[in-house]
Amino acid sequence: MYSKKLYSKEKLSAIFFLFLFSLLLIWISLISGNNGVVFSDTLKLFEVKGSFSIIVFEIRVPRTLAAFFVGAALGLSGAMMQAVLKNPLASPFTLGISQASAFGASFAIIVLQSYSVSSSYGAGFLTAIFAFASSMISTLLIVSLGKRANMSAESLILFGVALGAFFSAFTMLLQYFADDTDAAATLFWTFGDLSKADANSILLISSVLLIALLLYFKIFWKFDALMLGEESAKSLGINTQNLRLSSMIIASLLSAISVCFFGIIGFVGLIAPHIIRLLIGNSHKYILPFSALSGGALLLLADIVSRTIMLPVTIPVGIITSMLGAPLFLYFLYKRSSKC
Repeated sequence: MYSKKLYSKEKLSAIFFLFLFSLLLIWISLISGNNGVVFSDTLKLFEVKGSFSIIVFEIRVPRTLAAFFVGAALGLSGAMMQAVLKNPLASPFTLGISQASAFGASFAIIVLQSYSVSSSYGAGFLTAIFAFASSMISTLLIVSLGKRANMSAESLILFGVALGAFFSAFTMLLQYFADDTDAAATLFWTFGDLSKADANSILLISSVLLIALLLYFKIFWKFDALMLGEESAKSLGINTQNLRLSSMIIASLLSAISVCFFGIIGFVGLIAPHIIRLLIGNSHKYILPFSALSGGALLLLADIVSRTIMLPVTIPVGIITSMLGAPLFLYFLYKRSSKC
């Protein structure tokens, strides 16, 4: 009884720390600019007039909200994929969904000349539509072929890696035949950049994220049952095939919406669930919502680093997440291999 209370207290402490850390990162993000982190700007955040308020509300607030919601969407997406595939290495990036999105964006930019559209909004929308469509096609291929061939979770991961390489090859082929302007636009898109944030993209991502969270609060117990084994889940009346299919589609939808607006932001969906498992435990009642919170905090941190590490240059956030995420991915891979 005492150990159970101690565990509960540690869990609450971890949740409180995560909330506090997220709020701290939001504050730092709002006072970070071309001059680095300026703590004296804190009081200016409450100004409603002047040039500083314009910078805050038109540039920093959208970027901060985008970082949090995109990170949360990717974190939740990764947690869902890891749950239904029962593989801690599953994520939108490792399954090739992000690479498929890059191909769709490249096709729109190079073949359809989306950036020649007179309206910048129209150009971005066309690119986002094709990036989103490619992501969903990749997801449907993984799910349908996996179901038809009765693939194991490990085989699905390998199939996703192969599919990601396939899409990457076609992206490079398009870039090879593109002119310098289109090739540069495509390359910049794949970096992952939060400066493109606007009200429409933030509203769409946050709405889909909220719906997904409300849905998963109703069915989180099914993922705990699935962790006990296929037969145990079926004995509780769970249709495991339908659960995997619907979860993969919704998780991929979260990832695709994020990637189609802001480019490839790797490893957030992979790392966020692992942080929650270390801090809170393996119950999906906590893993799902707090992977979203952890993902939001991770991307906020990466964005702050991207804006302040090489002043006055802002590095695309996708570069930072890959630099930080790749070593952690290798660590998780090594840890998993050593247990086998």
